[in-house]
Amino acid sequence: MKVIHTAEIPVLWSHLDANGHVNNGVYQSYFDEARMQALESIGFSIREMRENLVGPVVLKAELTYHKPLGHPDVVRIETGFRDMTAVRGTVVQTMFRSSDGVLVCEANFSAIFFDFAKKRPWKIPKQYFDNLAVV
Repeated sequence: MKVIHTAEIPVLWSHLDANGHVNNGVYQSYFDEARMQALESIGFSIREMRENLVGPVVLKAELTYHKPLGHPDVVRIETGFRDMTAVRGTVVQTMFRSSDGVLVCEANFSAIFFDFAKKRPWKIPKQYFDNLAVV
């Protein structure tokens, strides 16, 4: 996978479960944030998506947890894309603990771009697709 974007996200105390680790559901919110930052980094802004009533929709999420996270950790998430077509692809993300570089979690998200007004898949414009498809 070619990494197109790297994000750093702080772990908040409110993200912890009763065991003092980041709740497993919170990992997906970290990956969501990093995915949107990756799209922004290629020029595909959230503002533009909202104006055009389009956006990514996750169809399938696969997460493999390797190590726990706590507070006040910071995570580094590397994001890339593979198997891209004009409307769908796989987002590949790897999460590391910034303090020691340890692999924390790996994720694959099958997703489509969706036109919410027409209620159907949406074809990614060429200028964005070219930046995603090179991976």
